[in-house]
Amino acid sequence: MAVRVRLKLTHNDREAETVALVNTGFETDEPEILLPLKLAEKLGLHPPPEGSSLEEYDVIGGTAFMLRCPKAIHVQVLVEDRETLPVEAIPLVSDREEEVLISDILASRLGIAIDDAGRGIWRFADEPLMKRRKSERPMLWR
Repeated sequence: MAVRVRLKLTHNDREAETVALVNTGFETDEPEILLPLKLAEKLGLHPPPEGSSLEEYDVIGGTAFMLRCPKAIHVQVLVEDRETLPVEAIPLVSDREEEVLISDILASRLGIAIDDAGRGIWRFADEPLMKRRKSERPMLWR
């Protein structure tokens, strides 16, 4: 099992709730979030907004091309007892991925601390060590 969290994504006047995989192997220099095409369409990020660019990313098994949108979206973690403040993240749109992925920097800015990756246990970095949150079930956008 991996760590997955429930998110609220906001772009302009559009919102969507989804579950995202916290992927520490998705190493970036700034907060980025990978969005499957269907979710990008729901948020009004596809067709590509003006200023978008096609970027090459190294992934397991080779390289992948993703659409990098020019404007950040707002990302919040939703749990039963709290909601994080919105964090800005650069959206990447993939026509191949079916699951939302959070980059290492975005996870850090959202305050996500992974306690047991194998069992999907996490907490917020500002919570006591004994606070244990369980991973959400995967949500695929097909």
